Amino acid sequence: MRSRKAQITGTAIALLIIGIIIGAVIGYFLAPRAPAGVPKEEYERLKSEYEKLKSEVERLKKELEATGAPAEITIVAWTIGPDEPSVYRFENLKIAANLLNKLLEAVGARVRVKVEGFFWTESWGDYKKRFLLAMEAGKGPDIYLSGHEDVPVHAEAGRIIPLDDYVKEYWDEIFSDIFPALWDACKYGGKIYAIPQDTEARPLYFRKDVLRKLGWSEEEIEALPEKVRKGEFTLEDLLRVAKEAKEKGLVKWGLIHRATKGWDYIQFYLAYGGRLWDPDTGKMVFTKSAWKKWCKFFERAVKEGVVNPNQLGGDWKTLFHEPAVRGEALFISGGTWHKAEWIQKYGITEEYFWENFGFMLHPAGEPGLKPVTLSHPLVYMITTQCKYPKVAFALLALASLPSINANHAVNSAHLAISRSEVTHPKYTKDKFLADVAYMLEYTTTIPMHPKWGEYNDAIYRALSAIESGTMTAEEAYKQLEEDVKALGDIVIFEE
Repeated sequence: MRSRKAQITGTAIALLIIGIIIGAVIGYFLAPRAPAGVPKEEYERLKSEYEKLKSEVERLKKELEATGAPAEITIVAWTIGPDEPSVYRFENLKIAANLLNKLLEAVGARVRVKVEGFFWTESWGDYKKRFLLAMEAGKGPDIYLSGHEDVPVHAEAGRIIPLDDYVKEYWDEIFSDIFPALWDACKYGGKIYAIPQDTEARPLYFRKDVLRKLGWSEEEIEALPEKVRKGEFTLEDLLRVAKEAKEKGLVKWGLIHRATKGWDYIQFYLAYGGRLWDPDTGKMVFTKSAWKKWCKFFERAVKEGVVNPNQLGGDWKTLFHEPAVRGEALFISGGTWHKAEWIQKYGITEEYFWENFGFMLHPAGEPGLKPVTLSHPLVYMITTQCKYPKVAFALLALASLPSINANHAVNSAHLAISRSEVTHPKYTKDKFLADVAYMLEYTTTIPMHPKWGEYNDAIYRALSAIESGTMTAEEAYKQLEEDVKALGDIVIFEE
């Protein structure tokens, strides 16, 4: 666990920038006229937001005063990257608190709000374990950020509260503009238990410089993403080109993927036509033919020297980031946020990125199938231990404003949560975010099911066995099928 001092040091530069942003946002709201350099349209839009939100804060003021709330309310928020550029998942809540305090002051309230907590940059497993232990001890946070797949788990366990009534209060002003698919990632049992914080796509990056050394023309390189989109370049083609680059000594590995348990490598199953869940029944799905092909793909990739047999070694720096930025890998199965991480932590520049990196969907497994990506929305939840849930929710509502949420999207290369954010000046200035937006047309999300973690554990065990060579593709598939069958009738098995 990081020390308090380490957490502060790690975000010092970001906090300086945030101080400027806080002043700008509040200045837009409260200035009698548009500040110098601020487009009139932007000023008028923010001014309108401010007027609408004042009525909601007036209602909040009355309720707080009626219940005898203290002069200062502290809301504790736990958030995670683990990538450091995602620091705005926490800092945006501070910005929201500053804005909420200005609104409270404007309506004559004596109450002020302060945000405490942390932004976690270590492992997901440790972060989730810490949350469970804290909740069991009665010392959980008020706001908890995690992946949307945790919503059913925590809702079933009674750790989080439904938010439907709160969402209705801010629906017209803020939440009606959020993409409908993201609300699906926040619901369980017909109720809303979370608020979308971000979403993303998982591109397959490729090194342009390596393709040039293979003899590809600039026209061929630039055409590759569209060939993938049209299904004209498949996973078979990927293996062929990756193997060629490896055999010619141009790269150490033809394909790299995440170094720990997660979701990214599941995209190769989706590329073979696999399904993860059935929304109509709420059950998870096991597509036998797709999992068999997935097993064989990775077995072949390791045998042909395309994939590192130790890829699942847990060390992101040496197994993923460094091979990517050093040009030691041709294809990189990553996420949109990795672009920001490589620039902020691994020393490459914007110019270097655009000169040497391309990005595309994960190719279809076979001709006639579709290319894919996978999205993993992160969401804010309010715990049952929160004493002032309406205050916590007000912070989440304000942090969802396009002018605030865009801080996170641009800084960390995640995608917008609302239509207005997509057209916000901060967002539209980012070429990368604009260029990857089309990938959401090809995305899916992991199942909203309490037992998804157990299904995913089985997938990880199978891949680990294949890549390490302890099992053949056939043996790993058999183990995977048996493990998932053990979950019972919550899984649909299809050919």
